[in-house]
Amino acid sequence: MGMASAYVIVAEYVTSVSKPNWARMVQCCVPSCNNRNDINKTISYYRFPLDENEKRRWLKLIRRKDFTPNYNSRVCGWHFPHGKAAGPTRFAWNEGKAFPHISQPTKRQKKMLLATVEDEGGAEPGPSHLGTAQKTPSSSSVLVLEIENEMLRKENDKLKKELEKQKQTFSFSQISSHPDIVNYYTGLPDAATVLFLETLLSKFDLQYHFDWNVQKMPLIDQLLLTLMKLRLNCGLVDLSVRFNCCRATVTNIFITISSALYDILYVGMMENKIPSRFKNQTSLPHCFQPFPNCRIVLDCTEVAVSNTESLDTQSHVYSHYKGGTTLKALIGVAPNGFITFASDLYGGSTSDKAITADCGVLQQLEAGDMVMADKGFTIRDILPAGVSLNIPTFLVNGQFTMEEINHNRLIASARVHVERSIQRLKTFHILSYIPYQYKKHANKILKVCVSLTNLQTPILREIA
Repeated sequence: MGMASAYVIVAEYVTSVSKPNWARMVQCCVPSCNNRNDINKTISYYRFPLDENEKRRWLKLIRRKDFTPNYNSRVCGWHFPHGKAAGPTRFAWNEGKAFPHISQPTKRQKKMLLATVEDEGGAEPGPSHLGTAQKTPSSSSVLVLEIENEMLRKENDKLKKELEKQKQTFSFSQISSHPDIVNYYTGLPDAATVLFLETLLSKFDLQYHFDWNVQKMPLIDQLLLTLMKLRLNCGLVDLSVRFNCCRATVTNIFITISSALYDILYVGMMENKIPSRFKNQTSLPHCFQPFPNCRIVLDCTEVAVSNTESLDTQSHVYSHYKGGTTLKALIGVAPNGFITFASDLYGGSTSDKAITADCGVLQQLEAGDMVMADKGFTIRDILPAGVSLNIPTFLVNGQFTMEEINHNRLIASARVHVERSIQRLKTFHILSYIPYQYKKHANKILKVCVSLTNLQTPILREIA
């Protein structure tokens, strides 16, 4: 051995013994990982970050929350399949699982990740307790994983939105394809009629009753809620559970939509617009042929209301005919069965004659018109000049004459269809009993029900 070679050997020995222990051997501090730099020399070893939040995240990921890392503590590079910026994510306890825990990188980390992917390649040994070295994911597999994660996140967001919709246990889409069910819940013949009303409402400037808008529920379902209240008189709790909203929202929707329907259907299409007798003659049914000049058939109907009023008010609304507190309205029906007039509601004790004189129907009659009514309408003396009244004959001498019998039979056969129209109106069960909180809206509720009744199929087949 020459003198130069001896000097080299001595220098290497002196250098090795002069290095501190930490410089000669570094071991990964992750539990169950035995990687050391003297065994796996191709692995990098990373110090813990100086940022406290990032350091706590690393400790949580490696499952050593109570460990206090020092300057010499290291985590081997095998635990960083996506680079140091993403943090340690691969461990013995999740290796080989279908969905190992992968923290979601920030935008900055994603940029660093892409840069790392471009530089990565080859093989990287795993922990020594796992045996032979394992391959690091290639750049293509990492990108595929990122794409799959993004797709899963989008799918998850979509499912969350669908779940939010499913919380509303009842909606128009569930019944729209079944006309009989639509008719049961709304009183309208089919889904097309309901959608027609939605179109009208969509063009109307809705002013919500409580001054706050209902945004989460679609307009078609707000309309359905209102129609269900009118048709079935469902309770507030029932509707709030069905439509996944509070009772205040139910009231807000019902009063708002019913008021809008009143303005659109009654005020816009029916108010002060009783068809003339000449127009009636264009669709006069066979049973009205003996009465070609009939302009309107009058009758009254009563609506039960809450009796939480003073004694004086109760006496005004008490109906001896119904035996309870009611409100009464005058209904006018054309010979073809179409309801053409509805008065405001009066106290149940108000007479038919008083309502007829006060409600404004007489002001729309003209000379030559004929009014048909029941016996209780003794209104001949208050009719405008030239307007005639046709009511059943009163029994005077103990027996009807043949002429009176025929006259009464003709009137009865004509009026039966009018009574059927009023019975249709009463199938909107809110008119069976109007709750106290809706009493001040009773006039609008009645007239909306009248308008909806006219949207049903015609009573007379010959008219249809």
